Amino acid sequence: MELRRPSLADKAAIIDMIDEFIAARSYMHGGLGSTWQLVETYEDWLELIAQHEQGENLPEDWLPAAQFVTFDDQGRALGFLSIRLALNERTFVEGGHVGYSIRPSERGQGLGKEQLRLGLLEAKKLGLEHLLITCDEDNLASKQVILANGGQYDNKIEGVERYWLDLEEL
Repeated sequence: MELRRPSLADKAAIIDMIDEFIAARSYMHGGLGSTWQLVETYEDWLELIAQHEQGENLPEDWLPAAQFVTFDDQGRALGFLSIRLALNERTFVEGGHVGYSIRPSERGQGLGKEQLRLGLLEAKKLGLEHLLITCDEDNLASKQVILANGGQYDNKIEGVERYWLDLEEL
């Protein structure tokens, strides 16, 4: 599995994955669910995520974030991962620094665990030292992914569990 920034060359693979999420009526966590609906084309999306990472053209209450996509050895897009570069009141309670999802047909194979592990390495490169990750209390799969990557339970606020990870240990 490779985690990297999306490019124009990835268009077909990413559109294929987006189509699968839409057909399965599965929300695209990891930045795409919220940004994809703001654009008309893939090229517009690439431009928008580049702007967002620089803190430009952000909707109200949004934060700068780096967008990543995971791919298998054949170039098939497997999932999305977004790293917020800061927190605000909203993301401190729900959302945290990282959002992620694996395409519906590939779930249950441990890919989320590896995707997050790779994402933590990227977060460290981006200068983050302590990372907050949240998940709904009934999302057992996400909870297992967080715990497998060293997440330390903090608390639960309105049905959202909060976990901290120390990136200095990576």
